[in-house]
Amino acid sequence: MTRKRLYSAAAMVLGVLLAGPAAAGQASMLDSSAASAFMGTWVLTMETPRGANEQNVTIRDEGGKVAARVEGGRGGALDITDISRDGDDLILSFERNFQGNAIDVVMTLTLDGDMINATQDIGGGQFSMSGSGKKQ
Repeated sequence: MTRKRLYSAAAMVLGVLLAGPAAAGQASMLDSSAASAFMGTWVLTMETPRGANEQNVTIRDEGGKVAARVEGGRGGALDITDISRDGDDLILSFERNFQGNAIDVVMTLTLDGDMINATQDIGGGQFSMSGSGKKQ
């Protein structure tokens, strides 16, 4: 291998490592065992000022770590890698693009029997919405 090819390969590997899980398409750092009750696809109905908004949230095991995907609502589907636990809650943190601006979203999921309750804090608490849903 030439020196130029070696440097190119090293730069590419370093870029993937520095970019972190989101760019590499990996799961979060949270062990799947910590979120086993949340696993599956949940159909959530979120209440907004413009009426009800349906979203699918899929929580899955990816190599022993938790991974999630949010689909529906405003914006396209998002794979989420920033996932944590806070007591009984599962916390999904991600960004949505709104009119060309990245807006922080924190979705808190809480199990309630066979239902799931959800709240979304948007833009650092500037806006909040809540809802609930069932496993598909």
